[in-house]
Amino acid sequence: MTSDSILLEDFGQKVDLTRRIREVLLNYPEGITVLKELIQNADDASATKVCLCLDRRVHGTESLLSPKVAQWQGPALLAYNNAVFTEDDFVSISRIGGSSKHGQAWKTGRFGVGFNSVYHLTDLPSFVSGKYVVLFDPQGVFLPNISHANPGKRIEYVSSSAITVYSDQFFPYCAFGCDMKSPFHGTLFRFPLRNADQAASSQLSKQAYSEDDVFSMFSQLYEEGVFSLLFLKSIISIEMYVWDDAVPLPRKMYSCSINSATDDTIWHRQALLRLSKSTNSTDCEMDAFRLDFLSEAVTGNQSEKRSATFFMVQTMASATSRIGSFAAAASKDFEIHLLPWASVAACISDDASNVICNIFVTVALLPHPTPPTTAKLHKYMHIILLACWSVGAYGRN
Repeated sequence: MTSDSILLEDFGQKVDLTRRIREVLLNYPEGITVLKELIQNADDASATKVCLCLDRRVHGTESLLSPKVAQWQGPALLAYNNAVFTEDDFVSISRIGGSSKHGQAWKTGRFGVGFNSVYHLTDLPSFVSGKYVVLFDPQGVFLPNISHANPGKRIEYVSSSAITVYSDQFFPYCAFGCDMKSPFHGTLFRFPLRNADQAASSQLSKQAYSEDDVFSMFSQLYEEGVFSLLFLKSIISIEMYVWDDAVPLPRKMYSCSINSATDDTIWHRQALLRLSKSTNSTDCEMDAFRLDFLSEAVTGNQSEKRSATFFMVQTMASATSRIGSFAAAASKDFEIHLLPWASVAACISDDASNVICNIFVTVALLPHPTPPTTAKLHKYMHIILLACWSVGAYGRN
């Protein structure tokens, strides 16, 4: 008897994508966390600028990929950064939890599970980068010729003249330097906001998002903007815009940036990238520098500016230290690639007394398949205390 003479029925194991996304959303808070995830991913891509925009416009619905997409032509969150997707990035973002940063410990976000927190906002995320536009439809109900095996579409829009054929579909991406005719030297995400009716039928989330919700997220991010920039490696500025209907350009609401960033500033901020390539060093590497920040809120013709100065100390333990050996074991035994890295920031502005919290610490806490023992926690604290001691030592000079 051969396989041709018996009935072979398709019966493989499957992953319920919508259920997996719901699980992701349970573990990732909504609101400002989504914006921070987008900023972190842009930083890992070595972008230097991020622009977030509440696009309040309602776009045309005549020339679309599918009539079912028409309901997503309304208000949206746009997220721009000035880095371009690599082919590895396209592969990575298509995998939930299969991030390309797995073997790159210095990358915090780079399209890991956290990117999928955008499904708090929408059922149909999309983006344009380089010569491609990508649309994700995990429920398989909006895009044409979609399947649960491949719940998305990637279109090479330059040679296909997609904007000519489907002008209403692709016009919303014509922003921040993208014209949908030539390759885009950046990345622009579009997350159309899920309304109440869409939330009622969604298999991903029952949470609707309004324009006011995005306004609130922008306001919160502005208040935390300096703190969000503190430990990033590449991002120099974050800007937030609103694009009202029937106006040609968006208007700026908020901005947070490193003031007068120099080559020296960039060199210090990217210390982690350099030191991560020399993890076999027997010396504990340490670096200290100062960062000046400028924030601006614009209301009509009026603007309010405020500045802040932070003293930064960052350190990476040697490969022969206790925590360094711990990281090496995690890489060898569990294929978890991590760095024994910690950084401390202290606000030293003249008005530092007005800052809610003056000292911030980031530390690479090493995840394990079992809860950490007391001994392991001591190893974490070894790095934190070393970094905090460094602030005091450098601050006295």
